[in-house]
Amino acid sequence: MTNIFLNIINDYLGVIIVAIIIVLVLIIWLITRKKITKEIPVDQTFLDNLLMALGTKDNIESLNLEQQRIKIHVLDTKKIDATYFTNEKLPAFISGNKITVLFKEHAKEIYQFLSSKGA
Repeated sequence: MTNIFLNIINDYLGVIIVAIIIVLVLIIWLITRKKITKEIPVDQTFLDNLLMALGTKDNIESLNLEQQRIKIHVLDTKKIDATYFTNEKLPAFISGNKITVLFKEHAKEIYQFLSSKGA
């Protein structure tokens, strides 16, 4: 009985190995594939409101882009509209005359907009 079982395994060993390899490749592909998402462009109104929440371009001394964070050195922190960041669900941290804002998307475009305004 065991000889019959061993003969069947030997006869189909190549097929079994190929099937296992195909299953493994399929599993790896399913795990590593990226989900395709449509990226929505930055709204000009959002950018204008952000600039106003920072106290206009005259309040911005300098900018630094660090991955998804923009560090903004301002002249007067009293001109910053903190409620705007809360309402827009933008994590922002104020320390001294520096505000750090985390943007989940479009950090580079927002940085370029603020830089182009002379900030």
